[in-house]
Amino acid sequence: MLTTVTGYWLEVIAYSFVLIEFTTDPFPRGTNVYANIALSDILTYFIDPPVGPKFAAIAYIEWWTYYREDGTESDPQIGSGFNQNAVAVNNCARIKFGLNGIQVSTTAQVNIFTY
Repeated sequence: MLTTVTGYWLEVIAYSFVLIEFTTDPFPRGTNVYANIALSDILTYFIDPPVGPKFAAIAYIEWWTYYREDGTESDPQIGSGFNQNAVAVNNCARIKFGLNGIQVSTTAQVNIFTY
């Protein structure tokens, strides 16, 4: 049964490369979580550089942890890189999200569902 839905947003406004990261506070033991992140806005205000990309923005889940049977937190479980946009974790401890941007103004929406 769904118990909470929480939303956050991350924003990057940058000419050069910027990484914004967000890690949740630890969830109570026994909390099951489904989380996702998605770009919700991309604006390209910047002049084209002489080399490199015109602009780029990437939103993804970097890693997550869970509680072991003894109550300790696991090592970070690495996702599939920039393709990891959603994850379901039983007995979730924490989740870390990332938003990269270069020559862009971009916003990403994070949704966390606990059940």
